[in-house]
Amino acid sequence: METDTDDPGKAPLIRRIGAHPVLVGGAALAVVALVAFVLVWFQPQALLFDRVVDENFPTVTDVDAAPGDREAPADSATPEQSATPEQSATPEQSAPAADGPDPQTDPQADGVPTDDGDQSAVSEPVLLAVGTFSSRNRYTVEGQASVFELEDGSRVLRLEDFSSTNGPDLFVYLTAADEADDDADLDADHVDLGVLRGNIGDQNYAIPEDVDLDDYDTVVIWCRRFTVGFGAADLGPAD
Repeated sequence: METDTDDPGKAPLIRRIGAHPVLVGGAALAVVALVAFVLVWFQPQALLFDRVVDENFPTVTDVDAAPGDREAPADSATPEQSATPEQSATPEQSAPAADGPDPQTDPQADGVPTDDGDQSAVSEPVLLAVGTFSSRNRYTVEGQASVFELEDGSRVLRLEDFSSTNGPDLFVYLTAADEADDDADLDADHVDLGVLRGNIGDQNYAIPEDVDLDDYDTVVIWCRRFTVGFGAADLGPAD
């Protein structure tokens, strides 16, 4: 059987490697560090995995506190504490008239109208603007971007039927540039709405109160790591 030592070319090489264990160890560490750097910085593994989200449509609901949730005043007394022998009524005094309503069982007996309706009030969101994503730079972004105004006056950007190529350090921007402009223009004047929560699925992003949507009217899926746009959508008036 032929071994490595039978090859006169291999034997000197093996001896040379064995004679410099420090160099061999340093080279191995360099390779490991390089691989770690690529995985952390470039994150090629992100291309193999999707982050799926499914956020509900945002609403604002005003709900009155239930009577049981209201705290009684600290100095309020219980019926046992407030009743005295002089103030206690006899059964004949406390019994309601036979032909009259019982104030304890009939709320209208004291002239207070009843309301059996739901105390919550929900207002439909108002669609302010909408746009459709287009892809950029060999990446793929699809779906619809919509801006809604909620009952309390706050505004939210909602991405629906959304899907994007996954990647590292992805953010959602509102930019003053147009969808067709180059990446430098998209990044030059923008409002950061936060990290992209998922590259697939419906999701919501709050829009700051001071943002003028007449100026910042384009949504961008932006890779901050490599300063490149994955996709963009010009917002226009809702039909």
